[in-house]
Amino acid sequence: MMTKRILSILLIAISFATITYGQEYLDFNNSYNRQKRVLVVPFDERIYFNDATAEIARRDGLNHDEIMEYFRYQLNLYIINSLIDSCEIVDLMMNNTREDEADITGLYTTMSYELRLAEFEIDTENMGALARKRAEKLEEARRKQREEEMKNARPGMQNGEIVGRKQQTDDMYLHIVIGQPEVLKEIASRRKVDYFLFVNQFDIKTDYRDPYISGQRNVNRLMRVHFSIYNANGEFISGNYASAKVPIYEDDKERIVNQYFPEIMRQILKKIKFH
Repeated sequence: MMTKRILSILLIAISFATITYGQEYLDFNNSYNRQKRVLVVPFDERIYFNDATAEIARRDGLNHDEIMEYFRYQLNLYIINSLIDSCEIVDLMMNNTREDEADITGLYTTMSYELRLAEFEIDTENMGALARKRAEKLEEARRKQREEEMKNARPGMQNGEIVGRKQQTDDMYLHIVIGQPEVLKEIASRRKVDYFLFVNQFDIKTDYRDPYISGQRNVNRLMRVHFSIYNANGEFISGNYASAKVPIYEDDKERIVNQYFPEIMRQILKKIKFH
């Protein structure tokens, strides 16, 4: 009888220890001091283009600014919900305090924009060593060729005139340049931030270079979200864009968000790099 009682006490003690250890393990992994803090900066209201605005306005009776704010708010919300499980988010848009507004204004003031070649990753997971090496060399050669083309396309003086070559922008993203890194350092120190995720631009554009595009319902608009990442020292980490095709006849803003923002978020999560 005594033996059974002792055995029962031991089993209870072991079970309690197991539960306690499990709780400590979970708390340890989920504690905020084990996560990176990322400050999400929404796109500047002036850096927005959507050639579906007229159709959306006719459908919903909204003006340009109301439509822009809808997409700005929803994009910010989707980004936060996509990242919230992997890092601690500092959100400047949802709280809407005076401090948040001052920080957004300060960040926008120090930003300028330039086109940069996007970073592309090769899916080499199912490749052998030789195939992977060959694919990486081809990508490196392609990138060098594009960089040379971009260099030659820059405006310059020729016979007393400013000239420049037209260049493709399909593989480029709108990057932000921080003119005053000390602004990022101050905000990072005050808000305990490890990284800044800037949404540089949101656009939905139709390729009007196709002369047969008018009246066709099987044509798509291209939605693009451009982003850049900086660390707490104001140093650039990485940048890229995410894209999704939206049918040209789509004029429902809620459907655009619900059907195409998830693909945008999937690409952003895949392309984000916190070095």
